[in-house]
Order: sequence, then structure tokens, then C-alpha cells
Amino acid sequence: MNEEQATIVRQIFKDYLSGLEVSHIAKGLEADEVTNISGKVKWAESSIRDILKNEKYAGDARLQKTITTGLYNRKRNSGEAPMYYVKDSHPAIISREDFDKVQELMAMRAKSKGNMKGDREKYTNRYALTGTIVCGNCGNTFKRHIDNCGTIAESVSWICSTYIIGRKKSCGMGRVKEETIKGLLVRMFNRICDDRAKLLGDYKAKLEREKLTELDNERIGKLDEEIGNLIQQERALFLIEGKGYADHNLVKAEHENLVVRLTGLKAERSDWMAEINKRDNRMVRTLELETILEAQCGNLTEFNDDLYRKIVEKIVVKERTKLIFQLKNGLAFEESYTLKRGRDIF
Repeated sequence: MNEEQATIVRQIFKDYLSGLEVSHIAKGLEADEVTNISGKVKWAESSIRDILKNEKYAGDARLQKTITTGLYNRKRNSGEAPMYYVKDSHPAIISREDFDKVQELMAMRAKSKGNMKGDREKYTNRYALTGTIVCGNCGNTFKRHIDNCGTIAESVSWICSTYIIGRKKSCGMGRVKEETIKGLLVRMFNRICDDRAKLLGDYKAKLEREKLTELDNERIGKLDEEIGNLIQQERALFLIEGKGYADHNLVKAEHENLVVRLTGLKAERSDWMAEINKRDNRMVRTLELETILEAQCGNLTEFNDDLYRKIVEKIVVKERTKLIFQLKNGLAFEESYTLKRGRDIF
């Protein structure tokens, strides 16, 4: 791949991480008259997705992606033969961190749209709220319940599954009307939209401060130093044994001790890096939320299934009249209402 092509790939990854959809990236490339690998200005969305999923840009290689099924006949390997994944097989043009963020963001968007493989027709996708409402009392999820079905008095509520089981009350949390949950979501979204510049600006600044603190650098540096020292000790042990300077059993015992310490340090470093990456993921999701808010023309007037799936991780029913909306970027908002026969006040 030449540098011109590499620049295009980097731009595609950058645009996706900034919150742009694949369709917008394709239109942007066409508007800039950027040519694809075939020399044409037309960009297919599938081509953009293939680029974003291709591990070779992170320096890795997946061997035997295709197989030969007959004379000059090759097809995609769908499990008929083993595939092999080789890390760092060649120089990368995209950082592994950015590549991993893109894979997570793609999976998150696919899930929010109900496009997970083999999961498109499942009942769980029938209602946006399904599986996302959690009881703050017992921790179980809420189930959709219809009273007076098919009559003029029909009403839909969400009830803790512990309450429903066996038709006997085993959880003290009461039901919440579906229209109330949806109304609170609309109210919360409009509040965020009205104050998005300050709210998300402050949150992004907070995430940046947390991204890699002085403590992070110091701790990771210390762990790397300790790991390096243990690896040197391990090599020294092998050298001593190889030259016959030490008893094999003594070397073996010492080596086992080194392996235990080395494994522990590597696990600690991995956990710490995972925490740092988790902060970065919140930033990616915040950028996506910004894009969604900017695309919304005016305040929301009614509940939107697609919007809910995109921005909300879950709803915690803290009390019957108090709900906490936990967004996918880490922010949480508490919304309250007043119970009233017929229609709640919020």
C-alpha cells in the first residue's frame, strides 16, 4: 500500500471515531473526489466497512481467509478450514488502540440497531426497552405487562420480573407505566440537547484529564521496569543452567517462582491498561452522542426507539417515581415524576 492509500485509510478511521456513520464517510470521500482502489470516485458503504474491519491496517494478518474448493475456484472460508491470526506481522498504519476502538464502536452500533448476526428476528428486539430496565431493589430486569388487553382501558406497564414470577409479590418495587418511561426519556434528551455544549464539553474535559494521569504513567512505568527485571532474571537462570553452574532442581524452583511473579505483574498491567482504555471508550461514545444531538433538529416531541437504543445503556428504577437513565458514554441522569391515576405528572 502506498502512502496516498494509507492516508485515505487513516482518514476513514479518524472520521468513524469522530462519530460519522459509514454512509456519511462514503459521501464525504465522493464529495472530495477521492478515488477508491479501482480508480473510481464512487465509494460503497460495504467497502468502508471492510476497511474498518481489516486487521491488516493494525499490523496483523489473518491467514487462510479464503480456500480453494476446486480448480481455480476460491471462496470465503466460513469454517471449512482453520484460520490463523498473526499479530504484528507487518508495519501498522493504524494504531492498535484506534483499531480496537473502531471494532467496539461498530459492534455497539450494530447491536443498537438490532443487526447482530443471527439475532435480527428475536423477540428481544421487538421493544426498545426490553432487557434495559433494571430494578434498583433486587437487580432483576423489568418485563412488559399489559392490563385490560384489547379493551378501551388497555394500559402498558413495566414490572420487575421478580414481582411477576408465580404471580406473587416478592419484590417491593411497583410498576412503571410505559408512557411515563418514554416521556421521561424525551424530557431528559431535550435537557441534554439544550445544554449540550457545556454538559458534554465539561464531560469531555474530565475524560481527557483522566485519560492518562501522572499516576498512570508512573504506575505503568514501574510495572514495565519490574517485568523487564524479571525477564532478565529468567534469561540469566537459563544461561546459568545451560553452562552447568547450578543444580537443575534449584533452577526449576526459582524459575517457577519467577513465572508466578511475572504472571501477576503482567495481569496487573493488563488490568490497569483496560481501565485506561475504558475511559477512552467513554470518549468515543460521547463523540457519537454529540453527533446524534447535532443531527436532531429541535427538541424531541415523542419517544424514538432507534434513538433510545443508540444512547441509553440501561434504566435503573431507583424508586417507583425515580428513574436513573445511564447513557452509553458513562453519563447518568436522574428523572422523577408524580404518580397519578390515569396519567402520571412529569
